[in-house]
Amino acid sequence: MVKLVAIVIVCAIIIVYLKSINSDLTSLAILGSGIIVLSYAFQYVYQTYTFLSSIINLTGINSEYYSIIFKITAIGYLIEFGAGTVEDLGLKSLADKLVFAGKACIIVVSLPIIYAIFNLLSGLN
Repeated sequence: MVKLVAIVIVCAIIIVYLKSINSDLTSLAILGSGIIVLSYAFQYVYQTYTFLSSIINLTGINSEYYSIIFKITAIGYLIEFGAGTVEDLGLKSLADKLVFAGKACIIVVSLPIIYAIFNLLSGLN
């Protein structure tokens, strides 16, 4: 985690320096920095996924629902990251549209869980 903080601080210094020299390169530096941070963060996401997968396998919970919940969480984080990056580039309206599209995507991905809940509730009668 210390490496990630150091990388972000170095990227921030580079971005501030580029902003004072050439504002055209600032957008590319922000985008590149975001990609570096995101690729570094995937290590933690993978570790979390494998850990939770092993727990799910031990408990006997349907792994299909676990993967759906993990996809929903991943979509939420990615959309938030992308919208924040787009907003940093000065395109707030595009960031808002990305958030809207992400919410629609989350609803579509979560439909099997909603279906299972309705089946469970209808079976209680």
